[in-house]
Amino acid sequence: MYVKFTAAIICITLCSLNVVAAVKRTPIRTTLEGSTRTTVEMMPSPNSSVHWLSAAIFIAGFAVFLSWGISEYNCSLEREEIAEDLPNQNNLVTSASTPSSPSINSVISGKNIIQFTPRVSSNSTLNSETQSQILSPEEFYSQLQQEDYWEDKEDTNNNPSAS
Repeated sequence: MYVKFTAAIICITLCSLNVVAAVKRTPIRTTLEGSTRTTVEMMPSPNSSVHWLSAAIFIAGFAVFLSWGISEYNCSLEREEIAEDLPNQNNLVTSASTPSSPSINSVISGKNIIQFTPRVSSNSTLNSETQSQILSPEEFYSQLQQEDYWEDKEDTNNNPSAS
C-alpha cells in the first residue's frame, strides 16, 4: 500500500518536471535574416512534444497508483473490521447455542445485517414454543404458500370495466 502511494508521488513529481521542461524556453543567440547584428531569441524546447507525452503518461500512472493504493487501504480497513467483529460473532454464536438464549434475533448483531422479525403462523397446530424456533425449509415454504400477498381485492371506483 505504501509502495503504491510512493510510486504515485514519484509519478506526479516526474509529471511536474516534464511539464516544466515542456514549457521552458531556452535563450539562443542568433542573427536575424538580413542583419549582421546578433540578437537573443527565446526558443521552445526541441523535445517539447516528448515532454508533454511523458507528462501525460506520468499523470496516468499517478492516477493508477493512487487509486490502487486507496483500494488496498480500504481493503485493509475492511479486513481489520471483520477481524474485530469475528471474536464478537463467535461469542454470540456460542452463547446462542446454550438453552438460556432467548431467540436467534439476539445472535445476529452485524452492521450490515437486517434483522427480520419471525412470521406468525396462522396454523393453530404450532404452539408458541415452536414459533420461536427456526423453521425448516418445508415449514417455511408451506407458511409462505398459505399467505396471499396478491389478493384479488379490486376497488369498484378504480374498475375500468364498470364505466
